[in-house]
Amino acid sequence: MQRKPPRLPPNEPDFGHQGIDSLDELVRCAFSTTRELTIGTGTTKRKQDSKILWMVEQQAEDAYAVRKINSQFVPVGEETIITGDKLFREFTPEVEIHLTKVEPAMVKLHRTLERGDLHRLVGERDEAELEYSSALEIDELNVRAIFGLGIVLAQRGAKRRAKAVFRDIVKLDAAFNEEHKHLFNEFGISLRKAKLFDEAVQYYTRAMELTESDDHLHYNMARVHYELGQWGECADHLDHSLRLNGELEEAVMLCKLILAMHLDRKVLDKYGKPPIPDEVGKLVDELIKDGSRT
Repeated sequence: MQRKPPRLPPNEPDFGHQGIDSLDELVRCAFSTTRELTIGTGTTKRKQDSKILWMVEQQAEDAYAVRKINSQFVPVGEETIITGDKLFREFTPEVEIHLTKVEPAMVKLHRTLERGDLHRLVGERDEAELEYSSALEIDELNVRAIFGLGIVLAQRGAKRRAKAVFRDIVKLDAAFNEEHKHLFNEFGISLRKAKLFDEAVQYYTRAMELTESDDHLHYNMARVHYELGQWGECADHLDHSLRLNGELEEAVMLCKLILAMHLDRKVLDKYGKPPIPDEVGKLVDELIKDGSRT
């Protein structure tokens, strides 16, 4: 007989599971597993149980998302989906730890990130950096904090440190989930504005490997290649962008600028760009005409 899930405390805050109407009727709690460790050698050798904490959130009737809880009592890492049978056979509910340790730690992290985002949005970069750094002390792989810190550092012109954060981001598979879409676009734009063009190209290339076709992503890549004067790559990404969204105004305007530079050497010199190949001029002209027909 399958064990009945424990009833959880009511009124727990929701961290991203909108659309579930009765959260208090679903499993959302810390659980633990134990494993046996061998400590010492020879005559001092002995066995000891080690407890591992997990955050469990029910996704469906028989689907439970499990993430490890770190030493700061915050869930971290990728989710693993398990069945109810496995959960209640191998895991033990830890309601007191959830209420006294895990939930307060999650609330603290959430509020720290909220303050960091607010400081960043109003231009208070030093304060934002402090909040994001505090968040990373709680969860060193927190995607939102890493992105936020990278954006702030790029905006401040701290190129060496921004490059270090950039290297961390491109290694993160989880960094490009749909919920972080606006962050990776903003970070790429910040890299470009900081004139870290090579890093921006690598970054957007990585993003394209991990997300579905995105018109703005292709436009942003075209914008970086425009800055580098790499006309073939620029036109290719404009083509992709407008195929996905023929009404993307920014992409159409960039096509018009490139065409103007192609047709008038004075405009080209004004922007300090290298000559534009005829095939690129022809392509952007076609893209503009296609857009006007749309």
